[in-house]
Amino acid sequence: MLIHQSMATKLTRHAFIDMKENIIKSCLEKEMKWKDAAKLLKMHPKSLSRLKREYLQRGREAIEGKKPGPKGGRAPNRTPEIVEEWIEKLANENPHLGPDPLADELEIQYGIKRHPITIWRILKRNKVRYTSSYKRWVETPKLYALDEPGEEIQMDACFPYGRARRVSAFDAVDDCSRFAFGEIYERETADNAISFMTKVVQRAPFPIKRVRVDNGYGKRFKIYCEEVLGIEVIENDPYEPKQNGKVERFHGTAKKHFWYRHCSFEDDIETLNYKYSLWLKTYNYYRKHTGLKMEKMTPAQKITTCYLMFFANRLLENKKVTLSLQQNKICLMFTSWYNSTSLTKKHGGKRGLRE
Repeated sequence: MLIHQSMATKLTRHAFIDMKENIIKSCLEKEMKWKDAAKLLKMHPKSLSRLKREYLQRGREAIEGKKPGPKGGRAPNRTPEIVEEWIEKLANENPHLGPDPLADELEIQYGIKRHPITIWRILKRNKVRYTSSYKRWVETPKLYALDEPGEEIQMDACFPYGRARRVSAFDAVDDCSRFAFGEIYERETADNAISFMTKVVQRAPFPIKRVRVDNGYGKRFKIYCEEVLGIEVIENDPYEPKQNGKVERFHGTAKKHFWYRHCSFEDDIETLNYKYSLWLKTYNYYRKHTGLKMEKMTPAQKITTCYLMFFANRLLENKKVTLSLQQNKICLMFTSWYNSTSLTKKHGGKRGLRE
């Protein structure tokens, strides 16, 4: 049993040594024949016999082998212990710094020059970093998703052809349902942003409360949205695209599944907008999402489910029965109804541009 578990693990050096030791122990306990063990380890039977004899004399050390490097004493060019302690101290105090910045800090604070590779080897040899249990310092992303459609949409523009052609695709994604809107213009200007936002308000199947944008459209766009459309505008911090993470992720999906598959460099703006509208229909009504709180629903299903939950909460707020149980029953009833009256039957099984 131990043998099979060892072989199932990743064959790193330590796991391979453990596997050898388990096989030798199984042979010594007469659970396995030495001939079968030699075939399993791909060794000559006489080599395995010598390894067994050394294992009985020296134990696990015979399997591990001798370590590389000087066999006695300390290497003449090894870094002094006090310097290694300073390097370990700097690494523990600054977990976000790599070998190169640590080399600079060592020179600034202690006036000692060491190559970054030397610092890397010291940290690895002393098991401060870069071991099998070491976890690289990475800021943990804070994932979130709002619970009400239209509470906030994220808006941005991308340039699918880069500088080769002046085409700007304005996109907006609902934070809750991932319902997407898109329109293609020749340039990214404040006028085009106002025009796109007006179309989003007209097409959205839910009321929009606020929109999150970068700070590139100016005050006129903000005044128009707040005074004419009645939508609050939230501007991201400069150089922080992660604050618009959902629409940035949508740009990558659109480029991969729409622009690079269904569009030609020679298509005019009207043709691109027509193709984009067909693909967005597929994206919003047929494509299942696996994002946070989406539970493999399409954006249209997510919107309907959210409003159904709000309606169920109002109906059941005065009931004494368990609310979550009643909600689950209603959701199951709605899911069966939605599947029986899917849009594929309504349109004869035909869809727009598939991904």
